[in-house]
Parts: sequence; structure tokens; C-alpha cells
Amino acid sequence: MVIPASERKKQFNKRLRLLNRIVLGGATLLVPIYIGVSLTGESADKLENLTNLFANINNQVALTVPPDGVRYMHFFHGPPDEGHKFVLIDVHLQVNLQLAWAIVPRCFQLVDDRGRRYYPLSRSPFFIAHTDEFEGTKGAVYEGQLLFEIPSERKHESLLFDRYNETEEDDNGHD
Repeated sequence: MVIPASERKKQFNKRLRLLNRIVLGGATLLVPIYIGVSLTGESADKLENLTNLFANINNQVALTVPPDGVRYMHFFHGPPDEGHKFVLIDVHLQVNLQLAWAIVPRCFQLVDDRGRRYYPLSRSPFFIAHTDEFEGTKGAVYEGQLLFEIPSERKHESLLFDRYNETEEDDNGHD
């Protein structure tokens, strides 16, 4: 039985598509492995360091608060606004990678029990000790206390740290 030329061409194109998919899939899998091995000089220790580097990229900064590091106060070098209280938080900030951006007060945000966010006051002891804008140097550790002012009936929920990008909405100290 003779297969017509158009049918042979369809089969040939089908086989070429299958071959293209196999080659593309193999390249997609093997190229990253090849790059990883060539960058590490074919050493398993260096490959582990590469894995640690990727983990550090995701965790450029480690921010910790000790278990007894949060205090509510009604006076801190002056009283808060009426109906408000101060929250003083002890922080330990470790920089794992050199930061390409400055650490400023608005990198920190206190989240209260209703989800509202507050920036620390610029008169926080942390910023008095380290200035209100400093570069995060790899391996550096910064410790101090952040001072927040929140409504009296609210409680802190969490403390966030992230790169601060100025927007037009950031004119009242919270969002």
C-alpha cells in the first residue's frame, strides 16, 4: 500500500513537532542544571552555597522581636495624642545581603488587631542611634527600639519590614 504524498508530509510534520518538543523540553531541564554546575565549578559544596544564595535573596533582612520585646506606654519623652498610646518594640535587624535600597522609618509597619498599619515615629530610639536613613550592609546587625503611636483601644498584631516605595497615598503616616 502506497501512502499519498500529502499524508506522508503530515506524518513527517507530526514527527518533527514531536522531536521539537522533546528537544525543547530537554533543553529546558538541562540548561539550568548545566549553568548551576558550571557556576559552582562542579563542586557539591559550591552548589550548596548557590542554594544558600537563593535563600538569602528571598530573606535579605531578618527582623526579630524578643518574646518580651513589646511594651505599651502612656508616656515616652512626652504624652501621646489624646486617645492614643505608645507601643515600644525592641527589634533585632540582621542584613543577610547588601541592600540596594536605604532603610528608612517607613520600611517598618506595625499592624494592629483590625489590620490597620502604622509607621514608627522618627523619634524612635532605633533611628536616633542609626539615623533615619542608612544603608543595609551585608552582615550588619542593627538593634534598638521602634516607637509607634496607636489608638488606645487597639493592640499590636505584627511588625512588618519591607522595602519602602513612596506613593501619593503615603501622606498621613498610615494606609
